[in-house]
Amino acid sequence: MTDIFYIIKDYAQTITAGGVIAALLISFFSFISQRRHNNYERLVEVYKMINDFEQREARKSVYTAFRIYMERYYNDGLKIGGKTYFAGKLPECKGKVFLDVFRDPEVLHEMQLKENELQQDVESVRATFDHIGALFATNVIPKKPLLKALWGTGRICWICLAQNIFIERDKRETEFYMTNFQEFFNEIEKYRNKHKPKLPAVEP
Repeated sequence: MTDIFYIIKDYAQTITAGGVIAALLISFFSFISQRRHNNYERLVEVYKMINDFEQREARKSVYTAFRIYMERYYNDGLKIGGKTYFAGKLPECKGKVFLDVFRDPEVLHEMQLKENELQQDVESVRATFDHIGALFATNVIPKKPLLKALWGTGRICWICLAQNIFIERDKRETEFYMTNFQEFFNEIEKYRNKHKPKLPAVEP
């Protein structure tokens, strides 16, 4: 009788331990599944944000303005004109000259836009990519799928807007302006260099 009692007791303990392990495994896989689902949802939200009609039109304006400036004011790689900004407020910018692409009169005239209209598009694209950069930096969204999807668009936007961002930093006297966007671009370049043989050439 005593032997049977101990056998039942051991059996019950084994079942209990097995139940705890099973519960832990179920909780673990549920957690992993939920996290993947949350990551997927965040990625979808980013894709929606970057691909809505207003964002696409804003990027189109940025690309067009940059192309007009570069075609009009550069000849065989040499600068021959165009509106510029002489920096002097931030120590690291002092004495530097930046291309003031999106306030250039000829660019605005050719695009048939007022300065504030083009600036709205510039600000929209800047803010969107700085927001994406912040999400990227804090690991809120999975990095590999985001880089795979946005490396090309992010690279073009930074190249077009870099000079404008440096101008804004000097005007606002803050070196931290749009740093999330800049860091995201740096990660894009690492990704691009790592996968360069497989990736197409992407320039504005």
